[in-house]
Amino acid sequence: MDPPENIGIDDPGHLGPLYIHWTAPASLTNLTACSMRYHLEYFNTYQSRWTVIRTVRTWYRAQFDLEKEVRVRISTLLKGGCTNGTELKSPFTEMVLPPNNTGPVGSRVQGFGCVFYQKEFMECTWETGLEEPTQSQYSLYFWHREMEQAEECPQYIHSNGVRTGCKFTEESLSEFSDFNICINSSSPKVVLRLAFFSLQIQNYVKPAAIETVHLEASPDRRLQVQWDLPNERIPRHCLEYEVEAREEGVGGQRLLQRNVTNEMTLTSLSMDGARRKCFRVRSRMHHYCADRGFWSDWSHWSCHSDTESDAVVGCAVVIGIIISMLILSLFGWALWRKWKAREGEIITFGPLHKLMEYSKGLSARSHFNKRRENQ
Repeated sequence: MDPPENIGIDDPGHLGPLYIHWTAPASLTNLTACSMRYHLEYFNTYQSRWTVIRTVRTWYRAQFDLEKEVRVRISTLLKGGCTNGTELKSPFTEMVLPPNNTGPVGSRVQGFGCVFYQKEFMECTWETGLEEPTQSQYSLYFWHREMEQAEECPQYIHSNGVRTGCKFTEESLSEFSDFNICINSSSPKVVLRLAFFSLQIQNYVKPAAIETVHLEASPDRRLQVQWDLPNERIPRHCLEYEVEAREEGVGGQRLLQRNVTNEMTLTSLSMDGARRKCFRVRSRMHHYCADRGFWSDWSHWSCHSDTESDAVVGCAVVIGIIISMLILSLFGWALWRKWKAREGEIITFGPLHKLMEYSKGLSARSHFNKRRENQ
């Protein structure tokens, strides 16, 4: 049994998808007692394995990494009365396309990455190649299934006059489909190497930072942590949250725990044993809505004090101040009394002592005069 004939691979210019086509073997075109279909295999360079397709059609469309070799093989499957009900398989016919890797390896861009901010716009950035010639210029082209042909970047990002990225508006994006990108570089002196990328943009979402975190103490002295979502296009059920708690006291700060939850509230540990507990929250896409995603920036810390401990400390401080004031007052009063005592001795008792001695002298003189008169 013969394999399919006239196998071909066409590139429609969509930066990755290739159109594989073939015809039925001429020796089997007039068969009526058997059904014919085809066994197609192509090497998936994204997953490093062969992908198998069985179809009755004579064409198939598949996504390829155009920087790598394209390998396709196909055989004929026949089953029916002409084979006594047994399915027969022909040998493979194979086709290999080499990659278009012209230009120095070091001229290819490096450090390529994309971030889909709040599902509102996406930025893809790159770094220049190690062997990038001077006066060269980068260009980015993209395609997805809602476009007829590839288009150039709608808004380039520049650094020191060189294109280092591209900003995509929401209107130019499509989720849950291959978003294909090609970056080339033109130079007046040499042909530079192309770079191809394919991504699903829902896996590159970065939510906005949570703005407000609310803390409320329950009667059992546990903290209820709640937060508000920013106004963005990401559905609430597509997010998960990480809550980080830390404890602040005289000895400094200490990380208590990290929790990941699907809810917008969390009951924390008891307030016992700490003067202050602080919390912050961040979010990312849940695996229900995307295979992966970026964590948002952390919210600001929101703290709650143990009011009973603060009251005890406050009372102790006030009592200490009052006692200190009393001690200082008593000490001052004692000094004042001592000073007044010394002042009274110098001003009052000194002159009085001299006055008493003078009185004694007058009394003695008077007594002497009376004795002379009597004689």
